[in-house]
Amino acid sequence: MLKKPLLKKPLSISQIEAAVEFWNEIGWEREAEEFAQLRKCFPKPQDGVTLKAIVLNTLYNTNVIAISRAAECLKRTLNAGYSTGPDLVEQLVAEIKKVTKRENYVFVAKFAHFFIDQDLPILDKYAEDMVHAHLGKANRSTEQKRCLRFAKDVANLKELACLTCNCAQLDSYLWVAGEYWGWKKKPTLRISRDLRGHFERLEQSPENERALRTLLGIGLSGADA
Repeated sequence: MLKKPLLKKPLSISQIEAAVEFWNEIGWEREAEEFAQLRKCFPKPQDGVTLKAIVLNTLYNTNVIAISRAAECLKRTLNAGYSTGPDLVEQLVAEIKKVTKRENYVFVAKFAHFFIDQDLPILDKYAEDMVHAHLGKANRSTEQKRCLRFAKDVANLKELACLTCNCAQLDSYLWVAGEYWGWKKKPTLRISRDLRGHFERLEQSPENERALRTLLGIGLSGADA
């Protein structure tokens, strides 16, 4: 029987569970509740698109210019029929680029996850960095399109780490861990203000940041557990 390739950086279910706990402690789960309310008011993906887009762009600071025009691109594509899975994100990114002249992957991936298909992974730079750190170069997909590559890498990570968590739970880990290790390498890195406070407290009093320590897989000494 062939053995599964090893992860370059191990990842356990306890880290994912700690990430969910950490998000609840901070109160970030309220944003998910607000998106759930929008889905309840506008259950079809093509309904309430402009409102959904504006709320998402504001809460997550995704910095999409001409958000109303970008929302029209989303609405037009969703009303005309659309792909499923990561292909949908690629399709919507291409449409919005006609307005913004940018590849707004972070905004589109979040919009698709929260309002179209919650099985789609939430893509951003920090999540990508952590997935790459865990997989190592040998286990990463060679797919050229960014979202398709990320989706394959996430699926591979979940399989190799034997994780059964959903995309939102995994993202709660990937984003926080990605920001932390990026900040450790470069303390002047622009990161979440809320996270910076926790990271600084972790350095000063690690015993007071149990959930964050478990999330990151580090001991009281600050070394990897």
